[in-house]
Amino acid sequence: MLSGMKKPIAIAVVLLLLAFALGFRVGHPHSGLKNALGSAQSGIVLYKKAHSFKVGSKIVANLKDESASPILAIVRASSPKVLDIQGELTSQQIKTSEALGKLILVVPFIGTIIGVVGL
Repeated sequence: MLSGMKKPIAIAVVLLLLAFALGFRVGHPHSGLKNALGSAQSGIVLYKKAHSFKVGSKIVANLKDESASPILAIVRASSPKVLDIQGELTSQQIKTSEALGKLILVVPFIGTIIGVVGL
């Protein structure tokens, strides 16, 4: 039985390593934009590392306030060194280096379970 599971597990590990090498990451936002299925905290996000961001891009970023980081936000203004972002209700200015990447996918409800565990 275990020998039959080695190949699928090996394929999954290789795919995860490849995705990581290509810049894909998974995160659990602690604040930010809501979606149709709940708050940012109730989901996990898949994002891709990036260094430049256009106005209107949805991003994952770190804030100075550790309890609210990472945040799921939208870019309202962009310059090479500074981004103006809007989370749930407030606008903030962050350094471009504090932006982790561009949002690709939100997986709802799993974040609630992760929050109970403490991640």
